[in-house]
Amino acid sequence: MTSLGRSTVIVLRDTATRIRSLYYVIKSTKNWFDALLVRYGKKENSRAIFRNGFQIDVTRPTWEKYILHTHLFSLLPSAKLSNESIQFHYLGRELEFEFGKYGFDTIFEIFAFDPYRGFLSRLSPKGKCVIDIGAAFGDTAIYFLLQGATRVVGFEAFPGYYRLAEQNIRKNGLADSCEVVLSAVGGEPGSIIVDPGSEAMFGANFATPETGQTVPMVTLTEIVKRYGVTDAFLKLDTEGFEYEILLKTPKAVLRKFSDMMIEYHYGFERLEPYLQECGYSTYHTGPTHVYVPHLIGEEARNMYTGHILAKRID
Repeated sequence: MTSLGRSTVIVLRDTATRIRSLYYVIKSTKNWFDALLVRYGKKENSRAIFRNGFQIDVTRPTWEKYILHTHLFSLLPSAKLSNESIQFHYLGRELEFEFGKYGFDTIFEIFAFDPYRGFLSRLSPKGKCVIDIGAAFGDTAIYFLLQGATRVVGFEAFPGYYRLAEQNIRKNGLADSCEVVLSAVGGEPGSIIVDPGSEAMFGANFATPETGQTVPMVTLTEIVKRYGVTDAFLKLDTEGFEYEILLKTPKAVLRKFSDMMIEYHYGFERLEPYLQECGYSTYHTGPTHVYVPHLIGEEARNMYTGHILAKRID
């Protein structure tokens, strides 16, 4: 029996990614050969014409943007994309999202790649209240409602995302079962200053602007008390704040959640033991290395991300 070394595995994964991307290019684009000529330096630019009629200019500098569109139209063939909004069919519903100047990447990730699908065999929001920390555009709130959640309370610290989340929840007719709060969540109550004009999602080690919008910061303990949480589903995606949020929350408070879906950003090693001490069975994916240049310090910029799924042992 032979085994594959780490470098061999990386090469195989890279090859698989390239093959998949080529497949999406051909599947989605009428004049795909012209686009490939740009990619390999045989042409300076091309006008990609997608099979659904959408068009986009392709150059070497914009190649990744073009590839993102090929993935979108391959995985969500019903998608209709305009400058700042997207419509598509999902689970028998016609959904519409405004993403403003921030791009459709996050919405596309949740509904096209559907990274949570594989998690739902281990955890389920069905019949539960979901506390959605890091609600972004309201995409995950809507996702959980379509997966059977009875109610979602979302928390979003970035004012631009928060406004779009409120708009998207209303637009999709889900305001009666979903509330979004403009607030950060941390290990201690207080506030943070956020630049509302920024187009980059901040993290735990972001550069705090001298002026901007003051956003309140609440703790998980406060949330549990305010909303009477007793047997809820917790989704946590806070770009590095998850360590102080979880590790500073008393065990008795954490156990108010039957299920947790946590995106970690600097490794799972500090979180999993504490969750297990609190009486949860855990499973993790990753870590995957991600470099985030706008954070402070080289250690902060080098993220190692993945998910922790935690199920309370009753």
